[in-house]
Amino acid sequence: MRARAIENQAYVVGVNRVGSGNGLDYCGDTRIVDPMGEITEAAPGVEMTITADIDPYVVADTRARFPFMLDR
Repeated sequence: MRARAIENQAYVVGVNRVGSGNGLDYCGDTRIVDPMGEITEAAPGVEMTITADIDPYVVADTRARFPFMLDR
């Protein structure tokens, strides 16, 4: 998720199941990652709701400082 956030210069939200079902165990690790790859919120291995403020300025600033998307 960190790599996807950095390469797309965008917030990424990854949601994963916690617990067991159909013979499988799920570890959770839901998280929200900012455009620089920093985890802003996480729920490591526990069932919970997480929220984060998504700031469009952070995306715009990241893209202005690192304009590699122009290479596409």
